[in-house]
Amino acid sequence: MASWGPPLRIARRTIRRSLGRTLLVAALIGVPVLAASWIGLIDRAANPTGELLAKTTIGQADARLTVTPYSKSSPLPERPSLDWGEPGPAPGIEEPDRDPTKVDPLTLLPTGSKVARPLLLGNTVDVHGPETDTTVGLTIGDGQNELTAGTFKLDQGRMPAKADEVAISPSLAKYLNLLDGGELRADATLITAKDQKFTVVGVTRSLQDPNTGTMFATPDTPLTKPDPATSVQYLVDLPDSADPDALSDKLVGQGALLLPRANIVDPPPSMYSNSQDAGATAVMALVIGFGILEIVLLAGTAFAVGARRQTRELGLVTAAGGTPRDVRRVVLMQGLFAGIIGAGSGVILALVAVFAGKPLWERMLSMVFVGRQIPWPNLVAVAALGALAGLAASIVPAISAGRQTPMAALAGRFTVVAGSARLRKPAVILLVAGVASTLLGNVWMAAALETARKNAANVDYQVTITPTGPIAMVLVGITASIIALVWMLPNLVAKTAGLARILPLSGRLALRDAARHRHRTGPATAAIMMAVAATAAIVFAASNAIAAEAKDYVPAARHGDAVLRAEQSSEGLMASSPPQTQKVAGLLPVEARYDLGSVSLPGAKANGGYLPTLMAIGPPGMEGTVGYPLLVIDPEYVARFDDYGKQAAEALRAGKIVVQRPEMLASGSVKVTSDDDYDGKKSFGHAAVAIAGPPRISALQQSSLISPEAARKLGTVRVYETQFELKREPTDSELAAVAKVLGHDDLLTIEKGYRSPARLWFLGLIGAATVVTLLGVAISVSLSAAEGRADLATLAAVGAPPRRRRNLAAAQAWVLGQLGCVLGVGIGALYGYTAHAAFGSPHFMVPWQEIGGIVIVVPLFAGLLAWLLTRSRLPMVRRVD
Repeated sequence: MASWGPPLRIARRTIRRSLGRTLLVAALIGVPVLAASWIGLIDRAANPTGELLAKTTIGQADARLTVTPYSKSSPLPERPSLDWGEPGPAPGIEEPDRDPTKVDPLTLLPTGSKVARPLLLGNTVDVHGPETDTTVGLTIGDGQNELTAGTFKLDQGRMPAKADEVAISPSLAKYLNLLDGGELRADATLITAKDQKFTVVGVTRSLQDPNTGTMFATPDTPLTKPDPATSVQYLVDLPDSADPDALSDKLVGQGALLLPRANIVDPPPSMYSNSQDAGATAVMALVIGFGILEIVLLAGTAFAVGARRQTRELGLVTAAGGTPRDVRRVVLMQGLFAGIIGAGSGVILALVAVFAGKPLWERMLSMVFVGRQIPWPNLVAVAALGALAGLAASIVPAISAGRQTPMAALAGRFTVVAGSARLRKPAVILLVAGVASTLLGNVWMAAALETARKNAANVDYQVTITPTGPIAMVLVGITASIIALVWMLPNLVAKTAGLARILPLSGRLALRDAARHRHRTGPATAAIMMAVAATAAIVFAASNAIAAEAKDYVPAARHGDAVLRAEQSSEGLMASSPPQTQKVAGLLPVEARYDLGSVSLPGAKANGGYLPTLMAIGPPGMEGTVGYPLLVIDPEYVARFDDYGKQAAEALRAGKIVVQRPEMLASGSVKVTSDDDYDGKKSFGHAAVAIAGPPRISALQQSSLISPEAARKLGTVRVYETQFELKREPTDSELAAVAKVLGHDDLLTIEKGYRSPARLWFLGLIGAATVVTLLGVAISVSLSAAEGRADLATLAAVGAPPRRRRNLAAAQAWVLGQLGCVLGVGIGALYGYTAHAAFGSPHFMVPWQEIGGIVIVVPLFAGLLAWLLTRSRLPMVRRVD
């Protein structure tokens, strides 16, 4: 048997005879391959490349033309691509100097060119619904022009051709009850909140966010007015003689950008696309490496079943003249075959799942998949990794099988390890070094984050950083810790056998069996640890990210108050009319009502739909850096907020403006001007007082305060928000009645503080940890059953009751699950501590409930399931010594 032929034939026949065991190992390899392949296919479908990307971006056009509001523009530093939006103005041009909507694009293009307006999402529109108004997106473009074909998905009907026609998304058609048996009604019409009536001629989906309510209209629709300060895009069909690259260079100086189709199909080198994030690359490599390691551990443990079950068959190979190398080849080929079967099946099933479940994935990901692009190199790489993982999983069982003596193998016996085991000192040192490296990396990251916060003290958004150095140090530390634990786990399992004396009989048998057969319990426990570590890491990271968001959350009102938000109109932000607000107050359990508003100078005129309002500014030299709009507020509203409220209310009653920063004051007064007077040339003084430490209410923290009486002396007060202090939380029926009165579904909200969206995600993660833990436990318990039949038969012979087998299986499942979950949570905590520093959480958040569910509930459930699924009676077997 010096060649590979006989081992290949034996391995093939063994796989065919032990089909169930082969399918189990193939499934352990195939499921991760299926998941990785599915992710790759979905990612490519959601992010097409090449010609498909060009079709979804510019349809059938040869190029996309962007006309800017500047007559001259500066050249781009590189070739045009999708990474570049539009060129900036040429030096010396600070303000727009032309209306791009009045520029004829054909004058910029060669003779014979054709243009069309692409479908672009613009403003929002309020439309009448069955009971209340609702806000939908407005997409404008030449949908009937052949150049736009491929940039949208027309389900039925046609795209609008006239100004009084629209097409709508399926979700909006369903909401407005315009479908009859799934088909658009012939008399379908849509009425906006301004009583504009449109004929609905089609049902259309945008390729991005197709599940949201959207209207599609022509460029001349009365639903919106062109903005002279906004660029205009066109899809261009060039004559065959035109050179898109040369034309693109020519147009840059004329305030226009031409993006040729070839630059979308084959993007030129870009400073953006070629940049690499070392941290992200390291994390991705770590995830892939851990995934392969988990496959090897789980599949390797399962492979031990086959090696033990075919001990006598392998003994016959040795008796027939085979060498230990031949025995190893037989087992290795079984691993390779199982890997090929699992990896191949995983890729095929992923292809079938993606294409057969296309409507489901489109709904889940909220996008339309156009065309079929299959990333074959990625799929081949994933399949190859899966096949190699199967081969790697069979290495340790193959070595163990090759060490069996012929007599022991023919008798069906295999060697077990007895006695205590010492933890390997190199593994312990590596574990300590890994934990230390992780902690030091986190300290480094926290220091860098604190420095970044100090440098960005005047920035009004959360500062988060992920420096490459600390990330690399943390990843090295976590990787070293995992390697050390996997290395020492067999002996660590043996060490736990010392606790057997305090357990009942089934527990003592389970611990001692785990210690004797540490060759299988070690890898199985390591696999459980890896799975739980991934779950625990996500739970820790999510908890700390939520804690960081909760820390930065600023409520709109006091907890429990109702907020009647402003509506957007052509005249700016307008609150509900007084009679309507009074009706709302009558429908809610209102204790008190407070109006919030702004103040404008007498005679102020709206500019582009915006009315300038007054703001308090700093002293000379600080204009533009310290400016807070004046918030017209009742002193009684402010008085509810402790010491700050009492001081501020007293100042407001005295007619003074309340500012937050003392440096804004000069001799007891503050400068006030319109918010469009950037240089403060028209400012005037007003009595003011500085009171620091406003409460965490968004309006109070972002504004200077003035009473309604003082504001009316300055100009015109406009109320844009009303807050109600409630006696209790309103019922659903009361909120529904309010929505009907307001005519809109989202104008009134109840301030309930920060609401975490992650509860269902946490439950799903715990469920995933349970499934993977049960998988590892089931494999190890099945191994115990296979290897321990003789022991159980001996127990039955000496009078052990039939339930002993069930109790023993349950104890084995609990022991392995408990040890794997505890170690996995420890590894996950290292990731969580890193997330605490990276996300800027106020302190290290430990999700005790979720971690308790993983550490306590999951192992107990594994033990219960093993107890329920194990037969209580065992057939007697022959005992060979």
